[in-house]
Amino acid sequence: DGDDYIVYDTPSDIFANKDARLYGTIIYPGTKFRGQDVDIQAGVAIWNDATGSYDLLTDPNLGSFYTDNKKFVGLDGPQTNTPNVSNTGFYIRKYISEASGYTLRNYAENWWPWFRLGEIYLNAAESAFELNDEASALTYINKLRERAGFTANSLTTLTLEKIQNERRVELAFEDHRYFDMKRWRIADTTWNGNEDNDKAVVYGLYPYRIAKAKPGTQDQNKYLFVKTRSERFKVARTFQQSNYYAFIADDVINNNPSIVKNPFQ
Repeated sequence: DGDDYIVYDTPSDIFANKDARLYGTIIYPGTKFRGQDVDIQAGVAIWNDATGSYDLLTDPNLGSFYTDNKKFVGLDGPQTNTPNVSNTGFYIRKYISEASGYTLRNYAENWWPWFRLGEIYLNAAESAFELNDEASALTYINKLRERAGFTANSLTTLTLEKIQNERRVELAFEDHRYFDMKRWRIADTTWNGNEDNDKAVVYGLYPYRIAKAKPGTQDQNKYLFVKTRSERFKVARTFQQSNYYAFIADDVINNNPSIVKNPFQ
């Protein structure tokens, strides 16, 4: 249905007024990287009077033009099954060099921080919360959020789920997520292999230019976004309960009768 879509004047409008950490973490439609506009557009949307909805058209050629001589598919994708082109509608920005001239096999040297003040705040907040010291936990979390541009004391109450979300946002793409999910013992319920579970299936967000608007609207050459599952992500993520436990070798147990096998071993 054409009324199901929210229409935006530019592709970047959907990302306005978000957590500032979003802008430092990913490259999204309508932004710049290395001083150049990022060209992310999945295709065009054409109003279909017969169905009362938009037909979404795409093209295998990056940087192509539609019949109206305007952009069809962006030079940077996205496409659902193309190597070295975004399959999600986003690219990673965090820790990627903004210097020009680097390719897949010509790397810049960026420091990888092993000790991050943001993580220290998060560790302290979670520890305090688990010890029922919510006041201290709030202090640490709000300090973390201030660093990201939030006002002082932006949170007044705290839950474990809020702490978990702050950790996910702050430490995105820093190789913490898998181990955090194991530590919280929610990996098996979050990544449960269910194809209907949005948390277990990898989706993208694809922008389309409206090349033929719904009659009576002012939506011509504006943009809509479509939640899209890439063809490259074949199955939903699955975490078995056995993955929480490490294998203990028989010779270790034989050397110490006090050691017992882990579950599922």
